Amino acid sequence: MTDIVMLGAGGTCADVLAIIAAANVRQPGRWNCLGVLDDAPGFAGARVHGLPVLGPIQANQLPAGALAVDCLGSPRSFPARESLLLARGFDPAAFATIIDDTAWVAHSAQIGPGSILFPHVVVMANVRLGMHVTVLANSVMNHETTVGDFTIVASGVNVSGRVAVGRGCYLGSGASIIHDRSIGAGALIGAGAVVVRDVQAGSVVAGNPARVLRGVDQ
Repeated sequence: MTDIVMLGAGGTCADVLAIIAAANVRQPGRWNCLGVLDDAPGFAGARVHGLPVLGPIQANQLPAGALAVDCLGSPRSFPARESLLLARGFDPAAFATIIDDTAWVAHSAQIGPGSILFPHVVVMANVRLGMHVTVLANSVMNHETTVGDFTIVASGVNVSGRVAVGRGCYLGSGASIIHDRSIGAGALIGAGAVVVRDVQAGSVVAGNPARVLRGVDQ
């Protein structure tokens, strides 16, 4: 049994708890969730998702021996995810990695610590996912793709072969990235976008084909 504590009490936390509950049905005692850390005013001492709020998101609030589960990040907050964890004293490598039992991961793929794979995710041959990569349900990472640390891949995303996704990106629901493209660090890909060209770091793109809505200097 592994003791874990959830970071952030939002919708991602609720979804990850569902993954954990299903895993514990298949393998009783696999995960033991002690509670949640969240900064929301008035949460201290309360209960969310049936769990006690143990305190704010600070490394010193983790019970001894427990691993944190990274449930942070949204299209609005994803750029601050890494800096928040570092500022709060967390070691990014010392996080639980959660992989739903219905996800399919090739033996040649590499999954970094702190990453979360939701139901029916497919990770193909020689894919490399960095630390704290969250991949939501029904997304596909095709062969030889690399995804940088702290990137969030929303549901139903298709990333073709040999795509390089930079650090701290957000790929919106239903987006498609064609093969051999690169997505620069911190880029936001809009929901349903079809990316046929490289995307510069820090850009926001959307549409089919995807067009730049806001560049790095805007």
